[in-house]
Amino acid sequence: MKKTNRERIIERFNQVKRLGWVKSHRANNTGIGKTFEDLVGVVENNNDEPDLFGFEIKAHREESSSYTTLFTKAPSFPRGANAYLKDKFGTPYPENPELNRLHTSMFATQSNTYAGKYAFKLINDKRNKQIRIAVFSLRSKKLLDDSVGYTYKALENVFKKKLNDLFYVRAERRNTNGKEEFHFTNADIYAEPSFKQFLKLLDKGKIMFDIRIGSYQSGTNIGKAHDHGSGFRIKAEDLPLLYKYRESV
Repeated sequence: MKKTNRERIIERFNQVKRLGWVKSHRANNTGIGKTFEDLVGVVENNNDEPDLFGFEIKAHREESSSYTTLFTKAPSFPRGANAYLKDKFGTPYPENPELNRLHTSMFATQSNTYAGKYAFKLINDKRNKQIRIAVFSLRSKKLLDDSVGYTYKALENVFKKKLNDLFYVRAERRNTNGKEEFHFTNADIYAEPSFKQFLKLLDKGKIMFDIRIGSYQSGTNIGKAHDHGSGFRIKAEDLPLLYKYRESV
């Protein structure tokens, strides 16, 4: 009898689990995800398709309280939004002051502080069905710009395409001779995500948006915007709130 996708991904997970402690394949915060994906045979990509057997794979350190990326996507409006934000509100690279970058995190419930002069905040415009990036003057509190953002439709499309079936893996972590190692021990299968719930969690401040825009510093694209993964993130403890169905493996 042909195995279902659920059975196939659980089988792959159990194969990795039986390996015990494995060395990280990458020396930074993304090492855990890269290591697990390599071990189950996922080819690294930046597209909107699920990773394996129709499942999007996320991995998380057991002891970590950091945010998990739900999905990354450049703003859907206006055209050239990344370059516009970077050039208007970004800060220069220390080593290349002629070029700008814009790295900051924000929520819908409160404004942040950026570069000592700006405050960024997400605006959930229910009337126009948009999530906009609002930039305020830190000193005067005046709105400077809210022309960049996402339509509900653009977000819902990637939300459901990328996260419709989620395989969420947790791992213990240790350091051996200065090298990070993981033991993948538990996993959850999530299904039937709710975009309405995504918007509710955004309004409650449980979803964070990160802007990660840089500039190409060499080559033919020098000076042009380089999106390093701007996207929406959530804490592991709140992930079940997005889904109707959850199964522990």
